Amino acid sequence: MNPNEPLLVDDLYETLQVAPSASPEVVEAAYHGLTKKYGSDPDPAVREQRRDLDRAYEVLSDASRRADYDRSRMAGRAAAPVSTAQPTAPPANGEATVAVKTWPKGVVTCPRDPGVETALRCSRCETPICPKCLIQTPVGARCRDCARMTKSPVYTVSNATMVRAALASVVGGVAMGLIWGLVLLPFSVGFFSIFVGAGLGYAFTRMMEFATGRKRGPVIVAFAVFGIGIAWAMQLLFVDVRIAMYGLVAAGVAVYFAYQNLR
Repeated sequence: MNPNEPLLVDDLYETLQVAPSASPEVVEAAYHGLTKKYGSDPDPAVREQRRDLDRAYEVLSDASRRADYDRSRMAGRAAAPVSTAQPTAPPANGEATVAVKTWPKGVVTCPRDPGVETALRCSRCETPICPKCLIQTPVGARCRDCARMTKSPVYTVSNATMVRAALASVVGGVAMGLIWGLVLLPFSVGFFSIFVGAGLGYAFTRMMEFATGRKRGPVIVAFAVFGIGIAWAMQLLFVDVRIAMYGLVAAGVAVYFAYQNLR
């Protein structure tokens, strides 16, 4: 980030989803948590979100730059004109305006559980939260509203993507099963089965990434496991089922490898 570049008021804390009073530890945890959430998806919108995260963390992780930003942020708020006129018409979209409430410091009554007193605050909006209603997230305890984070595009799988993943699973399973049975079957027993399984898991990881555009998540893992199961079942075309059972070690290694890369 260019030090001479003007800072956007009320932008950096919102980008990292933390409160302005967040400690350096919370800022760091928020940055790493959101970076892991967005992953390495090549989608341009996701890349722009990662760049915004990097810019925000670059400022807020440095004490002096954060202090400068806070001063410019407060100055921007002070300079903003405050209208005292009453609204003459409802919002165009029909939505009600939301008033922001400032909560007192110290021990207060939880707004969601009136019978519980608490000194905890949401790490983003600073609303009082108690152990009954708080939701623990990678970036600290939050209220239910702030914990409703948008699902990362990396884990958003459309119907078309699922069809491509299913085709890759079936076609890849048959192809890898033939290669396994015709070439790698003698190496599927003993120590070498680990290498066969690792190669099989790597192949299905690359196939799923190519077919889905590097998507991740339980659905993609399930398709990869299904393809590995097809590849193992193809062994029954070449050997007796008792001998094919030895290939389960390689299949297990393949499933583990694919899970670690596609989860």
